[in-house]
Amino acid sequence: MKALEVLEKALELLEHKDLDGFLVLLSDDCVIMKDSGEVMARGTAELHKFYLPIFGSQAALKIEIGDQFSTGSVIAMREINHNMSIDGELKDFDTVWIYKVVNDKITYMHVFSPDADTDKALTSLA
Repeated sequence: MKALEVLEKALELLEHKDLDGFLVLLSDDCVIMKDSGEVMARGTAELHKFYLPIFGSQAALKIEIGDQFSTGSVIAMREINHNMSIDGELKDFDTVWIYKVVNDKITYMHVFSPDADTDKALTSLA
């Protein structure tokens, strides 16, 4: 699969709340970082813990894909997150993600949050 196809499949599994299928698309040593390099999750166990609330309690969450750019195994993508529950309130926010896909597995994710509310949403997941 092309790198973009792997990401499209991952987002489809997220939309269908298939955590196990989603995790299969991540490498065992995959890392999620935010903003200036803070590690949010690394490796299978931490990734499972990080994504569990997204797949479980974030039933209303929908992710819309905005602008994207890919070159080889690296993809930059704007994601518009709709109806994310933060402190009991549904909110929308934008993020920019950089992904690296190797051998049909997501090996690296780096999210950039443009404001304090978005940062709070991301930090609440970690």
